[in-house]
Amino acid sequence: MPYRLSTRRRPSARSPRARSGAAPGRRLAARLAWSSLAAALIGVLWASAASAHAAATETTPGSGAVLDAAPSEVVVEFNEPVTPVDAGTGVVAPDGDRADTDVVRSDDGTQITIAVDADLEGTYLVGYRVVSDDGHPVSGTFTFSVITETEAPSAEALTAAGTDPFVQALLYGNRWFGYAALALALGAGILLAAGARPREAVARLVALGLAVVAMTAVLGLPLQAAYETGTGVSDLDAAGLQSVMQSNIGLAALLRLLLVLLALPLMRAVVTSADEPQRAVTAGLAGVGLALGATWPLAGHPMASDPVVVAFIADWVHLVTALAWGGGVFALLVLALRKDTEIPDRAVEVWIALVPWLLANLIVAGIASSLLHIDSVEALTQTQYGRLVLLKSGILIVVVAIGVFTRRALVGRAEGPGRLRVMAGVETVFLAVVLGAVAVLVQAVPAKTALLEAETSAAASTETAVLVTTDVYTAQVVLEPGRPGANSVRILADDLEGAAFAAVEWEATYALEGEEPQELRLIELRTGILAGEANLGEAGRWIVEFTLTDAAGNTATATAEIDVS
Repeated sequence: MPYRLSTRRRPSARSPRARSGAAPGRRLAARLAWSSLAAALIGVLWASAASAHAAATETTPGSGAVLDAAPSEVVVEFNEPVTPVDAGTGVVAPDGDRADTDVVRSDDGTQITIAVDADLEGTYLVGYRVVSDDGHPVSGTFTFSVITETEAPSAEALTAAGTDPFVQALLYGNRWFGYAALALALGAGILLAAGARPREAVARLVALGLAVVAMTAVLGLPLQAAYETGTGVSDLDAAGLQSVMQSNIGLAALLRLLLVLLALPLMRAVVTSADEPQRAVTAGLAGVGLALGATWPLAGHPMASDPVVVAFIADWVHLVTALAWGGGVFALLVLALRKDTEIPDRAVEVWIALVPWLLANLIVAGIASSLLHIDSVEALTQTQYGRLVLLKSGILIVVVAIGVFTRRALVGRAEGPGRLRVMAGVETVFLAVVLGAVAVLVQAVPAKTALLEAETSAAASTETAVLVTTDVYTAQVVLEPGRPGANSVRILADDLEGAAFAAVEWEATYALEGEEPQELRLIELRTGILAGEANLGEAGRWIVEFTLTDAAGNTATATAEIDVS
């Protein structure tokens, strides 16, 4: 059979028919684009700050605290509701054994309390692994000490200490294939409804896309369970899988399967019918496609954002329009590679009019979604989420430029399929890269939350340390929190052979540079470690001077200059 993209003669660009056909299409596209822009801007103006990802905001005891007695419980507070993963949440005693007896979640879900049965002196390690409302696990550790500080124990007793990189990669890949499959179903479905032929071939593309969507929904459940619990897929237990099935992600996957089953009789009606698909059937397939697109934001960042409605709609519109555009371009490529394909003028006009509308919705919904999670230049440039948004935006600009040439090749398809194949192929490759960025982006910590985590981490770890050396010992002087106000001072001294320096006498002073020194009273926590309290009234360079003497009479005076801001 001879190759043909269309059997109809394409009218001249200067003919009345061409002008009358093109103008309404352009006017329709413009009206749809402006209406989408207005609706999205209302949503953007309504939108307020979003969190969309859990972060620990406070712990009791505080990180690095030295207590006079062992606590009966440890409390970790979060900025949004979380669900603890028991295997990765607990307290490890100085001897390496578990010291926790129970983990309790508060009524509002923003706080977990770990019951502790501890009777040892030394440093304890607290580890937590929780799952936020958007399905992403959050892990962290901190230490506290009882009476004296010792080397922190290993986290090996906590069986879910982190995410398996292989599981993470499989999850990315599964999500990418799910997106790509839905894109194929949506794009081919649009061309099918517009009259592209042979209808059976186009319908098979839709069916293939739906089948892969169903497959990724099933495979995603054990991968998500392993991701949440911090184990490998082979180590997954029934409890982890049951937890995912009862979450938003599990419900969304089941809904995805149900929608694919709902589409099967509609697809059969399209393939077996000798006539063009009825409007009711086409509308039904379109509804299934839109509903499938909604299942991803139903179980992602939007459900943990505020306001949920704006976040959900923005994410839904952004995803569906991007997938419909990308899938349509890929379907055009597949049809261009066949020798029995016909893309009638009506199908071309529909696609050319639809692309500007899809692009307008894609851009505006993307801006709305980004504004929910990015509220500063710092959030855009200094977080993984923000950098991924920049990358995706840059690639999108390139894709739009390539799309102009694809449109020209589609309009001039009667002159030969080669140009259309090349341009559609190049555009498909770039769109596949965009889908990859999106697959990683939805797994990344939103920019606002990433900055909150960084600020919280900095606030919890602001101790300042300076190393000084004498001909008798070396010592590290540590100020915590290292800011103006009350500070704990620790002097950790070793002899020249690296053993703890056993001081029997000591004296110390501290002062702002140029000011009169004040006495710094120190007590021995254990051999080689002295501690005291100092009130640093203002920012500046503070001078800590101390003299240590051991039982053999070895003595030396050291001076530490510490900048406090």
